[in-house]
Amino acid sequence: MNEAAEHLKELLQDLIGQRRFWDVRATLRDVAPADVADTLSLLEPEQAALAFRLLPREHAGDAFSELEPDRQKHLIEELGASAQPIVEAMDPDDRAALLDELPPKVARRLLAALKPADRRETQAILGYPPESVGRLMTPDYVRVKPDWTIGRVLRQIRRFGSDAETISYVYVTDSVGRLIDDIRIRKILLADPDETVESVMDHRFETLSAFDDREEAVRQIARYDRFALPVVDSQGVLVGIVTADDVADVAEEEATEDIQKLAGMDALEEPYMRASVIDMVLKRGPWLLLLFLGQMVTVAVLGHFEMQLAAVLALFIPMIISTGGNTGGQAATLLIRALALQELGPTDWLRVVHRELLVGIALGLGLGLFGFLAVLFWYSLGVASTTHPVLVAISVGLAILGIVLWAVVLGAMLPLVLQRLGFDPATVSSPMVATLMDVSGLVIYMTLSVVILRGTVL
Repeated sequence: MNEAAEHLKELLQDLIGQRRFWDVRATLRDVAPADVADTLSLLEPEQAALAFRLLPREHAGDAFSELEPDRQKHLIEELGASAQPIVEAMDPDDRAALLDELPPKVARRLLAALKPADRRETQAILGYPPESVGRLMTPDYVRVKPDWTIGRVLRQIRRFGSDAETISYVYVTDSVGRLIDDIRIRKILLADPDETVESVMDHRFETLSAFDDREEAVRQIARYDRFALPVVDSQGVLVGIVTADDVADVAEEEATEDIQKLAGMDALEEPYMRASVIDMVLKRGPWLLLLFLGQMVTVAVLGHFEMQLAAVLALFIPMIISTGGNTGGQAATLLIRALALQELGPTDWLRVVHRELLVGIALGLGLGLFGFLAVLFWYSLGVASTTHPVLVAISVGLAILGIVLWAVVLGAMLPLVLQRLGFDPATVSSPMVATLMDVSGLVIYMTLSVVILRGTVL
């Protein structure tokens, strides 16, 4: 939390302690909803509920929407029956998201208490699949007809614009509600009041389906550089709009989820500081156990080569296998991000392999040369004791080249294969790639060493 929120929290605590409730209301009136939410999160539940009741109603819904879901639940419990006006004041999409998070019994009670029109809007949004664009959209927008004059459109904006999520665009629909265009407000303001809407239409517009995954909204708004995009059903009927502020929250959640998966764990459902110890263990433990079992295979590989394994070769094992894990992790991360941004797809696998092999050859030759020189360096210092230093250096250098080539292919192909099979590519974590490379890297190193050094060191 920022210093301003801390200062406001102390001020509100003093005012509440002195029972100066009108001063609390006056203090909060000019504070941005996000800052109000930050401050309420710092207060004790009873104080937060009291301060929230004193908020002007027109600000309460916006501030409540900015709270984290668990804070919303606690505040609902504290507010009791007085929570209903606050929920009613929220935007329909935020209201639906809240009800989706609440216990079913509480959600049903609040939904039943809403005004009929608000209840219908909320139920319509809740009717779409979780994680879909339909759950993000709001039905509050300005709708016009193609035969209206610009003057009538301006009257429509003045009448309904204050309740709309945004008036950056007005949406043109036909007689059955199908979207036929969206028009920037700038074009409306500059047009002659006696012109018709149809005269300023260009019939070029982009839409989202209410059943699209919400990540599609993130991509499309970024691609077309729009503040808002219309949402249609399977018949092309306009059912709502999605705005950039809603999409920003989704983008943050999805990025957080992918980053956590890349670390080799299931994504947390709550912020780090509010996740319980048990939840952290359950999210991280199974993956660590899986990786541990994978690392056990290295014991079998080393056991297989035990008779041929010379001390000087064992000396360079950590350096070699870490090179493979690091290289594979880089390739996997690059491919996962490229897939997320739709820069490529599983059908591009051949181009990806070709590109990664070229990169792998360059990296492998460079790192292999360093590996070759590293052996000779440690030999010159007496750390690597052997009667055939050049042959050992060649074995290490070639092993690094082979391992790097295999690592870039493995790291690049795993995300593509997973997406092709319908899984989330982000589950290919860096620890997973490192574990696979530990096993396969040892096999490559030991095999090359046996071939090159047979009859000398081995």
